[in-house]
Amino acid sequence: MVLIKKITPSSRNGDISALLTLILKAFAKNDWSADLYLTPLINSANATNTLMIEALKRLKAYSQMAEKDHDRDMAIRALFKLIEGYTYIPIVDMQNAAVLVENVLAQYGLSIQNEDYAEESANVESLLNDLIKPNVVAAAALLQGVPETITILTTAQQDFENLALQQAEDEGVKNDLASASKLKKEAIVEINTSLVGYLNTMAKVNPATYADIAHTIAELIDTNNELVKRRRTTNEPDTEVV
Repeated sequence: MVLIKKITPSSRNGDISALLTLILKAFAKNDWSADLYLTPLINSANATNTLMIEALKRLKAYSQMAEKDHDRDMAIRALFKLIEGYTYIPIVDMQNAAVLVENVLAQYGLSIQNEDYAEESANVESLLNDLIKPNVVAAAALLQGVPETITILTTAQQDFENLALQQAEDEGVKNDLASASKLKKEAIVEINTSLVGYLNTMAKVNPATYADIAHTIAELIDTNNELVKRRRTTNEPDTEVV
């Protein structure tokens, strides 16, 4: 008889969510409603996994915001550096045009890329509004690559703001959402202390009903634990921010 081992506590948030999903799919292949002890455990695991999936989506959104902010910072830097280069060009009309645009940028400074999300967004919006003034547009048009770089910055700003709005709306609905790490710990404790012991016992006393599901869950947990072990031996970080 296969003995179900306990889940390694150092499993990542995503590991446990994936494991729970597979365990629940395994249970869903049969009707366990007659088992008055197992049914509440399955229902609890299902509820926990639903919350974990939502929490991990939130983490992914935060990660995406960092990526979008990086894209925006790179666009800001590209514009500042491009204009700076044009101020040294030995062609009077282009140099004058570059100085005009540089004066606009100087009101904000390259340091805006290091501000917090909200402050940077406000300053970039203001900068973009200044850059669409007719005299600035005319000057930028004389400098090859500058209008395109401004367009890239505009797009990067819009992408960031769209994601920030989506995130704000999600937070408004789920302001009491538990963190993925807390949910992970709850799931591990519940499975290790309740489900594993129960299935190991029932697989002995009633193998016709419980041996198959116990074997399946044993394999799923073993696979998860092996992943965690392999990650540890390769010195891959286990830390998470949620």
